[in-house]
Amino acid sequence: MMTTTTMLDKPLGDLCHEIADLRQNKTVRDYDMNKLCSIITISRESLKETGKYQQQILNQLQQFDVSLSEINEILRANAQQKIQLEQKQLEQESGDDFDIRAKLMALNAEALECRAAAVQLQQEARMVLTKATEMAKRANDELEQQTLELKARQEQIERNRTAENERRARLEEERQRLKELQQKQLEQQQQQQDERLLAMAKSQAHEDEFANWLVRDFMNDNHYPACIVRTSPDAVSMPINVNYLVVTETENLLDSQEELISTPLNIKFDFITNRQQFILVAIPYIAKRSSHRENVIKVRQSNGIWMSLETNEPTFDSHKDKRFAECKLPESSVCAVVSRLKRDKVLIENQSSGRYLSSSDPRFTFQWPKNVSSNDFSIDICIQPVDLPTFIQFSHDFSHECQGLLAVGPIIELKFDDITLMKPIQFTLPILVQPKKKASSQKTGPTSNDESGVPPPLATTSQVPQQQTVAQQQQSIFKSMIGEDSSNERIVLLYSSSNENTWHIDTDIRLADSKTHDIITTDLQYLHCRMIVARYDKQIMAVKQLPTAISLFDQTLNQRCATLFLRRRLANPSEICLVCCSSQRTDSVENEIRQENYSTENEQMKEIVLQEGQLLELRFRGNVVPMDMDQKLIPFAFNTYFPFYFETNVSEIDRYSQHLSSYFYGFIQVFAKQKLRNSIKDADRKKQQSDVVKQDSYETDICLAELLVTLPKPPADMRAPVQKSLTSFTGEGVLTPTLFRDMSTSLNGDEWRRLARRLGMTRIRIEAIEHDYHDDAPYYMLLAWFKRVPRSSDKVILLTHGLMNINRWDLAQELQSIKDDKRSEQGTFSKDDQLKLFRAPFMRICQRDECVRIWKQLARELMLSNEIIQHIEQQYPSKHERCLRSLEHWALNQTRADLPCLARIIRILGFKPLAREIENMA
Repeated sequence: MMTTTTMLDKPLGDLCHEIADLRQNKTVRDYDMNKLCSIITISRESLKETGKYQQQILNQLQQFDVSLSEINEILRANAQQKIQLEQKQLEQESGDDFDIRAKLMALNAEALECRAAAVQLQQEARMVLTKATEMAKRANDELEQQTLELKARQEQIERNRTAENERRARLEEERQRLKELQQKQLEQQQQQQDERLLAMAKSQAHEDEFANWLVRDFMNDNHYPACIVRTSPDAVSMPINVNYLVVTETENLLDSQEELISTPLNIKFDFITNRQQFILVAIPYIAKRSSHRENVIKVRQSNGIWMSLETNEPTFDSHKDKRFAECKLPESSVCAVVSRLKRDKVLIENQSSGRYLSSSDPRFTFQWPKNVSSNDFSIDICIQPVDLPTFIQFSHDFSHECQGLLAVGPIIELKFDDITLMKPIQFTLPILVQPKKKASSQKTGPTSNDESGVPPPLATTSQVPQQQTVAQQQQSIFKSMIGEDSSNERIVLLYSSSNENTWHIDTDIRLADSKTHDIITTDLQYLHCRMIVARYDKQIMAVKQLPTAISLFDQTLNQRCATLFLRRRLANPSEICLVCCSSQRTDSVENEIRQENYSTENEQMKEIVLQEGQLLELRFRGNVVPMDMDQKLIPFAFNTYFPFYFETNVSEIDRYSQHLSSYFYGFIQVFAKQKLRNSIKDADRKKQQSDVVKQDSYETDICLAELLVTLPKPPADMRAPVQKSLTSFTGEGVLTPTLFRDMSTSLNGDEWRRLARRLGMTRIRIEAIEHDYHDDAPYYMLLAWFKRVPRSSDKVILLTHGLMNINRWDLAQELQSIKDDKRSEQGTFSKDDQLKLFRAPFMRICQRDECVRIWKQLARELMLSNEIIQHIEQQYPSKHERCLRSLEHWALNQTRADLPCLARIIRILGFKPLAREIENMA
């Protein structure tokens, strides 16, 4: 192969060299063509010789293959002969080994028998071991069971011992508490006895002093207010005039937490002709005495300020069934008996220590050490009590604002001189105790099992929480004994000034809770004008929320819940009676007016929140007014013990109005004066400075309540109602008469009135519909609203929002689903039906040259792709036809294609009049 390659190398190299020279055009003119021909000839001859040589080598290779196959056959025959020889040798040797194999097989049989015996012995050994293991396990289980039973008995004994210790601790606490209460009751009884003896002595001295005075009795004279006046024997002929007080003159009579318990009197007399310094006026009152309240007589001075006078409580033989309050009246004035919170006055001397026990609440005490201040001073104490029902009602009414507030104490007011305490004064402040619910999971089954004789169950994993509970109870008892509290409850003291309702937390003191959790002890270095103790849960309420909650609570204590109800007399329907009374006296007042033959049919009743002694005004509005026009504005005052009765005959103003109803109707309104602040902002020229806000308060009238007054028409004046235009109407979309009828029957109570208010209807319109249609009023309200809504508005959305605002989500969802179903049905129309809906608005758009001129912009707003726009442009030559085809493509391919959507797109393009026209087509 190497020789062949060598023979071809030189001719091929010469040929390639010559060809390269010709390509480079180096020797074109003088080139020897014979040389090239000789080179080519030599190359051809060399190729022929190489082919012959390759043919020879191929023949030699074929001969070599044949030789190899012969050699393989010879080797295969030799291997077969060798195998046959080996087989013959093995057959000769097998005859000699037969005896040996027989002996080996016998030995193997004996070995198998021995092995089977060994296996049987192993199985018997395993069975013996299994029985021994079971017996040991049974013994261990019995030992464990005995151990667990012993442990359970020990735990039960420990629980019984803990319960016994707790019972003894509670008994000891109860004994200590009863002892303290008995001591306080003894002190209070002694104090009350001393006060009673002092009052009796003072009353006896008073009676002895004025025993010979003349008595003028006005109790049985209906022309004068009930009272008894006593004058000196020298003033027999002195004229005395007693009159009722006008309601408007009782303004500012009552202070905070004061209640009027007598009729205000206006007493006039003359001392000029009679030499007498004063007269004695005894006024009967109706309220019962209370441990935390006292009764005093207040008189109005010349400057309009009411002042309390020293008051006695005499008795008269001719009126033993009545209670009187008596005072000395030095001049003609206006007076009344009020009930106020009891006030104590304590004189603290510098040189001695002492202790004060409140006559209103024996839990409130304070004791002062010697040299508590540099000078002697006095403290006036007034306690505003708080009972548990009041606090529970407040927590229910303001559950969001006072969430986490557990208990409060009474509001304690102190009036004292401006002094500086040199030593702290120890106070004990009362606080309410919330009744806790008994936990049924604390006591488990072992106690009942012991009583029935059944042994306690084994201690399992379920008893671990019980053991933890016992440990926690022991730990809490230990912490309570050393004064440490591990719960989330915290106690704070809040204070405020005497002229504001803003409360602050006193963080400079330490409060100690009693075992009964109804008394808080603290040392005060600085006295507060008003203070209250509050208990709260720190995980539910933040500390910064407490002042707001206490301010709201203080404001609630000064409010009264009043009830207004209006009734008509059975015998005379035009005679009505309006009563304003305390909600606590509603039952007794109803019994009184029921005896006056007033009917509860069509009764109007409302509850309002008022202040004690608040001045109010009664007004009439509408077509029904009192027959006496002077009674159109009636002033009155709210008092807990004196309900306000207003009886009058009413008549209509216009007998021809409200002709479609069987009643004339109007309203009675209750107004009150209220001060409002007018905020005026003066912007400063400099941006760095903030705005200055000027607050100017002004007084205005606020309508607190409005009651409907109906007056039946005489039969001759009643006209048969004509057929209303609202009884039938053409539906629009999903809003059909059937839908309105079903919706009106689904509205409960006054939900239809609330829905009407949310839909924008006035109260007068609602009341007119109610009187005209009675039970069908909800249905005709929906029809009236439908007629008044502009056609451009989406009525379904407005009605859905109205239903959601009155929390009727079910009706709103049902209405929306009906709308969606209607829209999906419209999507299944045929193309011709779908285009019929839009034929008129499409023609109006194509008639506007401005719209046709910008048909591409309109198509893009209609969400058409560029390919569709190009296809329309290529297929249709005129712009009017392009605009029309774009609109038709949008109507046929868009699922949300409707007239309101088309009007919105036209408005976006700037054609507002055309958009309104399309909306009207809807």
